[in-house]
Amino acid sequence: MSAFERVLDAARATTRRVVLPEATDPRILAAAIEVRLRRIADPVLLGVETDIRALASELDLSVDGLQIVEPESWPHRDRYIASLVKKRKDRGMTAEKADQALHDLLTFGCMMVSEGDADACVAGAITSTAEVVRNAMRYIGPRAGEKMVSSCFIMLLKPEHPVQDVMLIGDCALVIDPDAEQLAAIAVATGESAMQLAGITPEIAMLSFSTSGSARHAAVTKVSQATALARRMRDTWRIVGEVQLDAAVLPELLARKAPEQAGTNPCNVLIFPDLDAGNIGYKLIERFGGAQAIGPILQGLAKPVNDLSRGCSADDIVNIIAVSAAQVRSIH
Repeated sequence: MSAFERVLDAARATTRRVVLPEATDPRILAAAIEVRLRRIADPVLLGVETDIRALASELDLSVDGLQIVEPESWPHRDRYIASLVKKRKDRGMTAEKADQALHDLLTFGCMMVSEGDADACVAGAITSTAEVVRNAMRYIGPRAGEKMVSSCFIMLLKPEHPVQDVMLIGDCALVIDPDAEQLAAIAVATGESAMQLAGITPEIAMLSFSTSGSARHAAVTKVSQATALARRMRDTWRIVGEVQLDAAVLPELLARKAPEQAGTNPCNVLIFPDLDAGNIGYKLIERFGGAQAIGPILQGLAKPVNDLSRGCSADDIVNIIAVSAAQVRSIH
């Protein structure tokens, strides 16, 4: 069974309701139909029903059997207004402002998740990452005990790849310039995602341009400190660092460069030192390495909200919906 088949199995284990606030995007509509057909999740389309059905007809698609929620006539709207006022009263939220805020479909989708009327929310096909994350933090918030929210990608490599078939990498979408403590938290969160979503035992590489002190620089010190912190947080995990990329994935090279950190397996979780490196890195793996990138997957939220690339395909959306449904199980 492939790593992503395990994600699909986890998603199908219990049918989860995944709300889609961008239902008038053709890709979202096609993905929702596919998700329902493959029994990955129970998609909920947000918007004006006549608009959604008109688009479906134009695309020669059928949305029969899919739930369509119109926020203006939602029977629990008053409950959402009261909850919004309670959540953000210290920010000056009033019932009138809350009612106005719920006209925004992304806000409404996040409130459906917050209030337990949906299990997860997926957006970003036509909305910026910043807006998706802002709404997730504002209306869902971090999981208890979590200090920050970060992101990772599942990278599905070609079957003939000489190193491995799957790896997780982070942070490639969210935290711009993490300090040592934040970098350690990203490593732990991504390692947990590797176990919960891909079903693999994490072997983590804290990436740098230096391997075990081969270079001296403040940037190297940060990664070295983050490695030490991450090891204290998860003392049973294999966490290699600081380490260059080639040594991280080639055990024989690591044995020569840093024998004290050598292991039998290549690292399957790669942690980049900052967002510049992470964002460039995942796109290099995807575009030049021919890998399939699934993400960004948000980590550390109390309930799943996930972002899409605005260049995503319907297949990409199906994959993120599957990940979101699987995350519900792992969070619970």
